[in-house]
Amino acid sequence: MKKIWFKRKLYGFGWTFGTWESVVVTLVYVVALVWIFRKIDLNSHSGSDTLIGFAMPVLVLSAVFVVIAWLTGERPRWQWGKRIEDTEDVLLRGGVVVMPTDTTYGIVGSALSERTVNEIYRLRKRDLGKPFIILVAGRNDLKKFGVKPTEAQEKILRKVWPVCVRTCLRVYSRRQARAGRPGPTSVILPCPHDKFAYLHRGKKTLGFRVPAKPEISRLLRQVGPLVAPSANPQGLPVAKTISEARAYFGHHVDFYQDGGTISAPPSKLIDITDGTEKILRP
Repeated sequence: MKKIWFKRKLYGFGWTFGTWESVVVTLVYVVALVWIFRKIDLNSHSGSDTLIGFAMPVLVLSAVFVVIAWLTGERPRWQWGKRIEDTEDVLLRGGVVVMPTDTTYGIVGSALSERTVNEIYRLRKRDLGKPFIILVAGRNDLKKFGVKPTEAQEKILRKVWPVCVRTCLRVYSRRQARAGRPGPTSVILPCPHDKFAYLHRGKKTLGFRVPAKPEISRLLRQVGPLVAPSANPQGLPVAKTISEARAYFGHHVDFYQDGGTISAPPSKLIDITDGTEKILRP
């Protein structure tokens, strides 16, 4: 999961410290303010000149500080009172969310939290021997699961997954079929590590998918990889609306994100564990 330097406060507004990096950045900011103040000769300037000379560097420094907080942590919130949790908040604290994925409504949670994964198994009444597919922001996320694709596997991944995940998602989505690329494609790769037995369920393989939807990719970069099975108990139809999902899971899900009516086929599933493509689900 992505390390958040600055966390949004539950009450009030602005940020609070999230990691030691955020403390260091804040200390550097304070030291820079003191240095700027000491550089100004208060006796050789008028009050207005002193204010102008001090204000401009402080404004620039403050803008840099805000940009750092914005890029490395959660987005700020500009209202008082208790903050209403959103999808990102719930997933970061290990909760379970029903939300639109790149295929259907999914019941999703952090793939790096064993407790969350087991809770989703319980809610879906899923066969414990069947692993979930994991949504990742890009090929670099595979390292979080100790997965190191071979050259042959990398060649296949470049062919079936979005090439430019961060900047070209919309272009990819529009030109996907025209370029001969498949639609949403889940890929099975070897994962021999016992540390992730709660994910691979003893099969020593895991299925991964890189969604092409910009909003989902953005979420994955913020909260980390997510298990994302379809929003239905095993053996029942996939929920097409939030109302149907609520009927299945009720208050046991922490957050429901409404995306209207969604009806789409599941992703294509291929096995490339040996470096060749085996289609398990077209």
